[in-house]
Amino acid sequence: MRENRTHGSEGGDGESRSRPLSPDVPLFVAPDEKAFAVMDSDGRFTCPHCGKSRQDAKAFAENNSPELGKAKNKKVELTLLIHPQWLEGCPKHDEEGHEYGGSATDSVAATIRWNNARSVKLRLLEVRGTLPDQVTCPETGVTFRTDTKGGTSAKAGKFACGQETCGTEQSIVGAAEATGKSAPWAASVIHGYSPHRDAAGIPYSGRFFAVANAKLINAAFYEWEERKNADLKGYWPTSPIPFGHMTHQRNPLERHGIKEWWHFFNYRQLLINSLLLKALTTHPTASDTAKESVLGAFQQFLRNNNLFCIWDREYDKLVPHLSNNNFNPKNNVVENCVFPRLGRGNWSSCTDGAIEGLSWTQAPWEVASVQSLQSAPIGANEKSHKIPLRDRVQGECRVVCHSASAMTGITECELDLVVTDPPFGGLLHYAELSDFFYVWLRLVLRGIYPDEFEPEYTPKALEAIASKARHPEDPDGFYQRILTDCWREAYRVLKPGGILAFTFHHSEDEPWVGVLESLFDAGFYLEATYPIRSDETKGEGEFGSKQIEYDIIHVCRKRNGAELQPISWARLRRLITDDVRHLKHLLEQHRNDGLPAADLDIIKRGKALEYFSRHYGKVFIEQGREFTIRDALPAIKLLVDEEADATSGIEAPPANAEPYTRQFFRLFYETCQVPRDQMQKFLRGTGIAPGDFEERGWFSEKSKVFTLTPPVELARAWKGLSRKGMARDFDQTMFLVGGCFEGSNIRVTDTLDSPNFAPHPATAELVDWLARHGGTQDIKFAAQRARTIYRDWLAKDENKKKALEQLKLFDIDA
Repeated sequence: MRENRTHGSEGGDGESRSRPLSPDVPLFVAPDEKAFAVMDSDGRFTCPHCGKSRQDAKAFAENNSPELGKAKNKKVELTLLIHPQWLEGCPKHDEEGHEYGGSATDSVAATIRWNNARSVKLRLLEVRGTLPDQVTCPETGVTFRTDTKGGTSAKAGKFACGQETCGTEQSIVGAAEATGKSAPWAASVIHGYSPHRDAAGIPYSGRFFAVANAKLINAAFYEWEERKNADLKGYWPTSPIPFGHMTHQRNPLERHGIKEWWHFFNYRQLLINSLLLKALTTHPTASDTAKESVLGAFQQFLRNNNLFCIWDREYDKLVPHLSNNNFNPKNNVVENCVFPRLGRGNWSSCTDGAIEGLSWTQAPWEVASVQSLQSAPIGANEKSHKIPLRDRVQGECRVVCHSASAMTGITECELDLVVTDPPFGGLLHYAELSDFFYVWLRLVLRGIYPDEFEPEYTPKALEAIASKARHPEDPDGFYQRILTDCWREAYRVLKPGGILAFTFHHSEDEPWVGVLESLFDAGFYLEATYPIRSDETKGEGEFGSKQIEYDIIHVCRKRNGAELQPISWARLRRLITDDVRHLKHLLEQHRNDGLPAADLDIIKRGKALEYFSRHYGKVFIEQGREFTIRDALPAIKLLVDEEADATSGIEAPPANAEPYTRQFFRLFYETCQVPRDQMQKFLRGTGIAPGDFEERGWFSEKSKVFTLTPPVELARAWKGLSRKGMARDFDQTMFLVGGCFEGSNIRVTDTLDSPNFAPHPATAELVDWLARHGGTQDIKFAAQRARTIYRDWLAKDENKKKALEQLKLFDIDA
């Protein structure tokens, strides 16, 4: 949508400026667009209906005309299209039999032939108004479609044949792979800036679009060909891309024809980047410190000048490579300019960051919210304010680079504080992503820092991630072993009263289990947990489906050989519940200020984990049966969910039931079927996967729907088995209810009277809960009969004694 200055009338609009989007290309006006006229340089308008002209320069310049009415702003929708003649492509060879280039590995001569051939048919068409399904170019008379029938595909990774009678969809990676090289690249449109248009007040702030200039591109390609193995040799990487998860499994770069790191760039980008690298490292008077500072800016510029940058149409600007942490090839590529006055990711914006960082070391500051400041010179629209700090960054520091699992050079009990941000399972493969920058930086740094930059690639053998490429048999196991080694090394170098602090995202379950187990096994416990505003908002995609604004800083201390005291989960649960209640008033204040429910859940979970960590390895669900961290996560999630259940009027399953049982019955509250997507959303953050229930035989899946296993089937499955194994509350409850179904042919009392049957403290309440909230009337009726039988059985003196003994086992400290 572009805003133009107009005079409004019933017959049409008069505009004082030419078209702002692309002034030199033909225009197509959509059928539903209102008629308009554009004032020429002499202030003359031509009526779009009768063709008569009218001179009105002075009146229009004064922004008011008695005849045309008062001028006002109007939003005009404009779309820029590439002509279908260009989209048709070109044959493999020219008329003389020479092959066209365009891919990363083609010769410069072949690619220049390609550029020239593509530029011949390159035309643009501007459309005013709502884009219709068909448009006609006024210059060529060609009518073509703009919807999916015109050669586009709504499916990711697909393209469609542009012939209206065809429209066949094909795989982009499959088509590229068949050629044995990368997909050809061709420039189509430039996004320019004109100071004259800007000064004239033409809408779009002086910016415009125009047809790309093939001659300028070819000139840069010629220069690259002449200099790449001459004065620029050694200033651009020639390393092949090593096998990795991000490069070959998640994103199959080789299938796209991208096999070496320089394939991420076209020839003009290689020329620009290598020229910059050479200039900044061979400067005759700059100090080594200054060169390394500018090298940091160069690293950022690499993100913004490669073939993996895209043009975001919604924001109308470039989006740099690695905005999403992957190597997925792009199909809406944009090539950046180096020294423009405007634009994102240009050289000046990258160097500004380096300069700002150096300035901060001399005058450091922190950001504080306006709510935390009682009196400060803050503008009305400011949400935060920079607060100067008195502790300047001093030069006396030591920077080393080595594995956190072996901190050589640091003696035992030397450090007061260790701060870290551990990797998150297998979601981010930092070393593989870093190679994109490393292969450029090592060209000029390996002579200065041979230990760090002599290897061809970043070290990966001891990287604490779950890599299916390097450890295909057990990536999660390797991740947890290395992470535990890192925690143990932190334990070694910390003083007895030292602190380990780290932050960790909570949007996935399995990596979080590994982090906690390795942390506790290394000898730490959680001293405190603090919510902080996150550096990222987790949305759809890599980081899960919840919008999580807050992370938790975990502050840990060493156990220092302190003897852990055994405690039952029932007792620990009561302690956690009491403490969380003390937080309730504060949390509700934040909720009134807009703190999302997902963040409240994280804060509560952090508090609960503090308690659990102090008794890690000594928490029991019953005597002899340890309550593991994998058990604790769903149990803690239940504590968080209880408040939501109470608010919504849902009666939660009994509090003394086992965590898996409680989660399961909450899922099947008043139902016997749960869709898969609802199941996954419900279980997120609990540490439980649907497969955990399915392996137990509690439900089955068909057509993306989970169906409760009928209680009578669960009861019959115990035929011939010892009742000694019927120790869990779920097994006892479903056996009693299933055995009371009509036609079950199960004598429930025989099992109750068995000397091997030990009643679980939660069984009676679970049966009673199913009588009210079972998924069907049959389940409710059977649960009512089971409730009567079980209560009568418990009323006998010898069974009362057995139930009390079990209660003590399940609550050791009661």
